[in-house]
Amino acid sequence: MLRELTITDLPQVLAIEQATQKAPWSEDVFTRCLEMGYKGWVLAESDQITGFLLMSFVLGECHILNLCVHPDYQRKGLGRELLQHALLQAKQKGAGIAYLEVRRSNKRAIALYNQAGFVQISERKNYYPDPKVREDALVFAKDLGVD
Repeated sequence: MLRELTITDLPQVLAIEQATQKAPWSEDVFTRCLEMGYKGWVLAESDQITGFLLMSFVLGECHILNLCVHPDYQRKGLGRELLQHALLQAKQKGAGIAYLEVRRSNKRAIALYNQAGFVQISERKNYYPDPKVREDALVFAKDLGVD
């Protein structure tokens, strides 16, 4: 089931974030995003959240801030489902372009974004924190007026 992310989802969302990210967001970051009106969605089986996406909207643009799928549910198309839903919502809200950043080493995510029609437009050196060494971000964009 796909539904909007709520504040009560944060314990499960945080667990997925911690299981999948090298430098996970804190509960405070998620809470502030929701308080600022950012939109999010979760995929759930019964009461178990299997993945989530968080996105911001500003002046006809959207920015995918965070997309995670629980390790036990990866490689089943859930990330694609969340991404497609978010992009449809963005388009319906009048966004003309979507942006996101992804770690250079995250080959599976890069493949997902390429399949969804995103193209790399730049990179940000040393963008992501890492326990050993900072990692570059690749910046992707997708024209939402083109399918």
